[in-house]
Amino acid sequence: MRNHLRRYAIGALAVGAVAGATAVGVTAGYTMAEPEWQPVTYGLTASPAQLLPETVSTAQPVRVVSTSIDKAGRPVITTSTATDRETATALIKAGQTAENALGVQLDTRVAALDAPTGTDAYRSQQWDLNKIRVTDAWQRSTGTGVVVAVIDSGVESTHPDLAGQVLPGADIVARTEGASTDPHGHGTHVAGTIAALTGNGAGVSSFAPHAKILPVRVLSATGSGWSSDTAKGIIWAADHGANVINMSLGGSGQDTAQANAIAYARSKGVTVIAAAGNARSSGSPVHYPAADAGVIAVAATDSADRVASYSNAGSYVDVAAPGSGIISTVPVAKGSYSSYNGTSMAAPHVAAVAALLKAYQPSLTPDAIEKALTGSAVDLGPAGRDNDFGHGRIDAVAALNALAPSTTVPTPTKTTTAPTPTPTKTTTSPSPSPTKSPTPTKSPTPTTSPTATTIPTPTKTVTPTPTKPAPKVKPAIRTVTSASSVVYGTTTTVTWTVTASGKPLASAPVRIGVLPTGGKTLTWTDGMTSPTGTVTFSQPATGHFQVKLLVPASATTLETNSGVSNFTVRAAVTVSSPAARTLKIALTGATGQTVQVLRLDRSRWVATATFKATAPEQTLTGLPGNTQYRVVVANTATVTGLTSPNVRVA
Repeated sequence: MRNHLRRYAIGALAVGAVAGATAVGVTAGYTMAEPEWQPVTYGLTASPAQLLPETVSTAQPVRVVSTSIDKAGRPVITTSTATDRETATALIKAGQTAENALGVQLDTRVAALDAPTGTDAYRSQQWDLNKIRVTDAWQRSTGTGVVVAVIDSGVESTHPDLAGQVLPGADIVARTEGASTDPHGHGTHVAGTIAALTGNGAGVSSFAPHAKILPVRVLSATGSGWSSDTAKGIIWAADHGANVINMSLGGSGQDTAQANAIAYARSKGVTVIAAAGNARSSGSPVHYPAADAGVIAVAATDSADRVASYSNAGSYVDVAAPGSGIISTVPVAKGSYSSYNGTSMAAPHVAAVAALLKAYQPSLTPDAIEKALTGSAVDLGPAGRDNDFGHGRIDAVAALNALAPSTTVPTPTKTTTAPTPTPTKTTTSPSPSPTKSPTPTKSPTPTTSPTATTIPTPTKTVTPTPTKPAPKVKPAIRTVTSASSVVYGTTTTVTWTVTASGKPLASAPVRIGVLPTGGKTLTWTDGMTSPTGTVTFSQPATGHFQVKLLVPASATTLETNSGVSNFTVRAAVTVSSPAARTLKIALTGATGQTVQVLRLDRSRWVATATFKATAPEQTLTGLPGNTQYRVVVANTATVTGLTSPNVRVA
């Protein structure tokens, strides 16, 4: 089924105004290795019937997404559209049997969520600059040499306040590369916050003014898009020099291709940041990619350090940043500058500070950058981490202070105010200082020459060559999952096959970690590989969750893990009319899900009844007859809802 990805910006870009999708506006001494990409397979053993919705037609087409691995080890994502069930079935089977197949699933919808000196025309209105102390941070880093990918609606590279700041990028929607355009405007606003020209006497000041923007367009002119395009954009950005990725977009549907792309980017040292979502009034449903593993999820605050009224709350929120009343660039045709609200606007503040950290200490890994941001954030709300602010509102100076001193002398970065150079004192090479002649010692008195004896041939002692311990082997893990999107109550299964040097790693201790929706802490269970090196995990699906396998280090092997397998749980509903003016609803889903019955009235769908699901079946009688009905099951934080096919009631 399709899940909507929304841009997380509100106000100037109203939430829900875009059809189909919307945009979303270290302590010292960290030495963390780059995460190694462990591909996760998904949907390869599922039948087409398990993956496809009840109806596939011209009016309700499906997009089949297939992921494979190329010879260089990169994920390759292919998308095909089917308007009938036979074609869709063939596409699924082709994807499952392709060479080096990694996964097959249906596409999901996404959308936008909505040291410089000198002055800028709107700087006095940019309350966010002082709030996170970025102008003070510029004395140490301005983002020089760092590339921030803006995966969004594009960026207007010809904007006067972005001149020279935008690199050639990719348009995943149009399948082109080169100079960037922005038919929507959301991405240009995000880019301006990160790296607009600063100190040029015009427009706005940015937060990482010497960073560069790598534009990757994945959203249409209406601000909507597909998660498969987002996944392609992540891979493209990681392969084209991005150090940081900003995604001010999202949706309530979890997508395994997107999660694999994020893991791939992190394996290349890319820090990934996403907006948490603007659906607080709807109960803060979990939003992706913000809630995906390895992503820094950003909530929004206002000028008084209060959580924004629209900002999603949840256990997946990592930090907060200014998101209300944010002035930045928009396409010239839309007025050049505008004020937006949304977690879309908060995320680029975090991306910019991440760029400052990366420029200050280029060896930082994504984990180290996240640790610096979360560990130095200003604690707001209840003491400690909470669901509104995460670890707190970011502070650029504190984040830089959290880093260990650079071990190499950094190349001086260009600052907008040229500092007075401190003269370096040089000296000529000194003449070597004479040393005193040693006091002569008396010649030893010779002894009588000894009687010559035959000198025995010495026995040659062979110094033993030290025996080096055999190098430890890193096990390989192959992951096979049942369908990644399953109906509520279905038993999900993951099978891992662990090998070392090409042979099964038999009877080895392992740990299985499970993370429920929105959770941040894995629950671990100890286990053991079988004689053939396999481990199987099964669990009834009662809510979205993630699971991974950890193989601890041993005397002969290194520690490794499988990477995360994601499971999205969805409701199912069957609607029938067993008698006149009667509707029977059979629901497979979580108790308490909101169910709404809609009736077609003069070409408009109107609500006839709304109730909480307390039983698997519900029968409604006395309904107006001779018209069409359909049932909408609402999303919850743990179960994805759906809309039923139309049913005629006599």
